[in-house]
Amino acid sequence: MFLKIFGFYIQGLLMAVFFVLLIGLCWILWRARQHKDKTVRERQAFLYEVLMMALVTAPILSFAFMAIIMMLKS
Repeated sequence: MFLKIFGFYIQGLLMAVFFVLLIGLCWILWRARQHKDKTVRERQAFLYEVLMMALVTAPILSFAFMAIIMMLKS
């Protein structure tokens, strides 16, 4: 039972990481097209912020994806 739940968590974590990276990439590209950041320092700060948000939200979203996977499998 524990291994099944752990497997669902790993699947949810992989899906969450993919989702967060996709959204972060879209956000970076949108800001680049809009020319929001004028200097290199602003661009680096934004990339750092996106990375930090991705690292924080991916584990939290993994539980949501895990719950969805468990509901679909049952």
